[in-house]
Amino acid sequence: MLIKRLMLAAGLVFVVLMTGCAHPISVTASDFGQIKGSSATKIQKPVGYYIAADDLQREVITPGGGGDKVSYKPYKDLEPAIYKALSEVFVSVAKLDSPAPRDGVQLVIVPKIATTSSSESMLTWPPTQFTVELTCKVSDKAGAAVTEVKASGTGRADFSEFKSDFSLSAKRAAQDAMSNLVKALEAAPKLKL
Repeated sequence: MLIKRLMLAAGLVFVVLMTGCAHPISVTASDFGQIKGSSATKIQKPVGYYIAADDLQREVITPGGGGDKVSYKPYKDLEPAIYKALSEVFVSVAKLDSPAPRDGVQLVIVPKIATTSSSESMLTWPPTQFTVELTCKVSDKAGAAVTEVKASGTGRADFSEFKSDFSLSAKRAAQDAMSNLVKALEAAPKLKL
């Protein structure tokens, strides 16, 4: 009787630990070579982008499958891809230490990132669906608002695909979002004035 109670208690502790944790994943674009501009001529303006230190360290927790959750740092994970996307559109790109304009930069871009995840699976924890939404606020060297550019991406992965890469749906969403960001930046007329 005591052994049964101990086994039951151990089983309950295991279930609580497994359902109470957030599994780490990565939200990175998987193929930077696919993040390409469609224009032969880049916008002839040097730009800077700013991501706050708090945002770079911010951990986000969203739903996975089987009642579990996933955790990731979207700003830290996506920063290299944001740099790549901006580099495809503008003649030069610099990382800024503050949102204030500096010499040699004509436009300042401050990205905001929102993500969602979900899964139909009751048995596996990786998300089968993931979305990344970007809102880039653009200001000029005087600090005046120029425009706001939005882009989003979706990613989907089934069990047969993600069993070797638990972040697959997130990576696909990031890749899609960055490709769409390039298109949105190229199509924004106020960036070319």
